[in-house]
Amino acid sequence: MASGRSTLWPESSKQCVGGGGFRVDACRLGIYPRDSIHLNTGVDRYAAYTGQRMDIQALVPASALRILDVGCSNGALGLALKARVPDRFVCGIERNPALCAEALGRLDQVYQSDVTVFNWRLFASSESFDCIIFADVLEHLMEPSLVLRESLAVLKHDGHVIVSVPNIRHVTALWSIFIAGTFPRRERGLFDETHLRWFTFKDARQLLEHAGLKITETRSSLRLLDKPGGRLNGFVDSCQWLKRVRVVNEFVSYQFFIKAQKP
Repeated sequence: MASGRSTLWPESSKQCVGGGGFRVDACRLGIYPRDSIHLNTGVDRYAAYTGQRMDIQALVPASALRILDVGCSNGALGLALKARVPDRFVCGIERNPALCAEALGRLDQVYQSDVTVFNWRLFASSESFDCIIFADVLEHLMEPSLVLRESLAVLKHDGHVIVSVPNIRHVTALWSIFIAGTFPRRERGLFDETHLRWFTFKDARQLLEHAGLKITETRSSLRLLDKPGGRLNGFVDSCQWLKRVRVVNEFVSYQFFIKAQKP
């Protein structure tokens, strides 16, 4: 594997390696239609998959010097993580070509690839990672458990996995399904039309535990309404006591953040 900052090779120089990964030191995700994201259209969806993600940063151990961001988008998260610890090496996997091109200018290495067929053997044993991030990724995959388990082959022992997933048990989902009688498909949010899997808190925990990981920390973002922002959502998120009452927390948690460790 090449070292140092990578460049996006011309199309003609792509070389297929093993299970479909392209050896372009630089490709998002299997069935996940990231290619539908355009930089000049679909503002809501684009904004949802870019940004520095302070919620994810807060869970990444300071000791993690080699980080893999699966579905790295435009590299903004990885760049912020590198700024926190100057010696960090951040590698990304991204399917969307335009986002991949952006990420190339921010991360140390980026692979343009469909993660469901990504060849994890591209990483030598000496190149294993201290932390792997799946930020709003697993819900877009047909077989999230399979991808998660495969990725653990390149995670060091005692390394961490950081996952964020939307909560299908949120009160707005209950309203849509049980009151309004519909399962809507939208451009963003809980009912994002590109979602292929849905999780409650219990489901998300079991996904990680069944992969052999030990849960070490969980967090949630609170919101009453589906649309982000606004005074009401801000007030609900500021009510820390809601996070301590599980029976209430699970209905107002819009998203779960889980940190797990490999034994």
